[in-house]
Amino acid sequence: MKGVSYLTDEVGHKKAVVIDLDLLKHRENLADILEDIEDAVAIETRKDEESVDWEASQKQIV
Repeated sequence: MKGVSYLTDEVGHKKAVVIDLDLLKHRENLADILEDIEDAVAIETRKDEESVDWEASQKQIV
């Protein structure tokens, strides 16, 4: 996302987020930015999880 940068440690793990203050001039941008960051964190934390087939997961629900 333009205007959002991540600070990483020496091995490349994301450690902090830097948000361009110009993006925060409009309040609705903040919600969008935070949602994007939350999505990125969720993706990063789940990237090594085993995937489950959609049809198989639906059979487990029923």
